[in-house]
Amino acid sequence: MLNAIFQFFKLFKHLHVVDLVKLQRISTLHTFSKGQRIASVDERYPYIIAIRSGIIRTYEVSSSGEERTTRLASEGDFSSCTASFLENKVSTEYMEAVEECKVILIDIRKFQKLTANYPRLMSLYSEGLADAFLEAADRVRFFTLLTPEERYIKMLEESPKLVQRVPQKYLASYIGVTTVSLSRIRKRVSEVKS
Repeated sequence: MLNAIFQFFKLFKHLHVVDLVKLQRISTLHTFSKGQRIASVDERYPYIIAIRSGIIRTYEVSSSGEERTTRLASEGDFSSCTASFLENKVSTEYMEAVEECKVILIDIRKFQKLTANYPRLMSLYSEGLADAFLEAADRVRFFTLLTPEERYIKMLEESPKLVQRVPQKYLASYIGVTTVSLSRIRKRVSEVKS
């Protein structure tokens, strides 16, 4: 366990061994099976998830019962329920494993307490918040400036493996179209590339 956690967090070059040991003490290795619900609305989710392998989708359910995928996170990404992470409140979103996922679960409250005494961990926390803010801003631009076809092309260019691995219904939901529309978009894009 210690080695897997160390290996993951060694990617953050500014962390020292003492930081890695502290992170290991508040972390556990876990596996989510494909299709497993990880977090639900109206429950506080107490972990930050560091994804070692697999894909986790975050989604919300509209008043009509339609699921809308808001985030797709894969290897090397972090994920959590926003309200639980930032405000210690119950979640307003769901998380689910799209594939079998091997993850590191980091206790949110314990991590936040550690940041008070370990500046490099505070830096990791700040970087995570900045990344989340930038991702949210990118998501707004994604929907306000790009057509559905441009959204699909952007995903193809930036995350081609993710596009191949995510089921079409989740991908369609993520770019804001029906599965039928996504099929048409895929056909047009492949014809242009041919």
